Amino acid sequence: MIHSSDHNQRRKKRAQFKHQAGPFIIFFTVLMPTNCVILEQFYFDLKMDPTTQLINGFLVFFFYGMAMWSYYQSITIKNYTIEKAIPLQDNRRIDPIYKNTNSCLECNKWKPIRTHHCSLCGKCILKMDHHCPWIHNCVGLRNHRSFYLFTLYMTIGAIQYSYASLIYFRFLFQSNQGFFFHQSTFFYIYWGLTSLVLYPTCAMLCFLFFYHTSLILNNQTTLEQMKSGSDGNCCIQNDKPPRNINLFDRGTLSNIAWFFNYSYFWFLPFENIYKEDGTKYSISPLCTLQDIKINNPQIPIVQIPEQQFDFDKIEQKYEEYLAIVKLKYKNKRLVLIGKEIQLD
Repeated sequence: MIHSSDHNQRRKKRAQFKHQAGPFIIFFTVLMPTNCVILEQFYFDLKMDPTTQLINGFLVFFFYGMAMWSYYQSITIKNYTIEKAIPLQDNRRIDPIYKNTNSCLECNKWKPIRTHHCSLCGKCILKMDHHCPWIHNCVGLRNHRSFYLFTLYMTIGAIQYSYASLIYFRFLFQSNQGFFFHQSTFFYIYWGLTSLVLYPTCAMLCFLFFYHTSLILNNQTTLEQMKSGSDGNCCIQNDKPPRNINLFDRGTLSNIAWFFNYSYFWFLPFENIYKEDGTKYSISPLCTLQDIKINNPQIPIVQIPEQQFDFDKIEQKYEEYLAIVKLKYKNKRLVLIGKEIQLD
């Protein structure tokens, strides 16, 4: 009990520190791109013609504005669960992996599928990805798109600023008057400190952008990817029956379309309301044994235990689902309850 109490106290102190540091982190996150815009637009002389300079200025302020608006949405949009009763399900006919009747031990409320409890926010978060200190908020169903666009615009802006900074550095280095002739001492200190912080930040942003791009392509969250291992899309073998770890993968194009809310203007952070309420999702069927054989040739074909439904005893209301399964796994062999079935 003493150890548990000490652990809880340490966890509360960490949470309190993160809450107190949140506003300072937000201020720093806003300050960095603002400094870059000020330096590039008011200090750098890139020797551009008027038309090119106008286009460059428009792009700089466009990406800056989109990044700041995406950042504001990421901070202000919450992903708290809605007040609903636990749905009634006949669990005798539902595989445990498909159940959606879990309850949160902390909140003592229904915890829908893909929902996780955040110890820092003290609430259950719909389709929780992670708690991000940079936005002082959880990334989840309703603000994941804004967070992703924020990383996209910040990455573009950081690369663009780095390129402009390199051009201006080369101009100063090749100047006949000398490197320190054209600007004040304050400028060089300001420029140096900004660049010193920017480049590691740029590397981190690039990593975040590409990592979350891979999650979007597979319709996964960070927590789901970590839980399933380094490759969450493959069928794996353990002490339980082989499963398709990523049950929410609809295919690359469908995953992208759903994430961006089926919008043609996906690159604008203005549409964040999904048709779903975050309590249920389209789920793929369990992987076939042939899929396991393809993904990992070393896994032998084995029988699925009898907890799966029998095709001969399937009820009429499941016929539509079975038709979809047959279409998806056409011409593949399936061993089910000792029977070999050819889906054609």
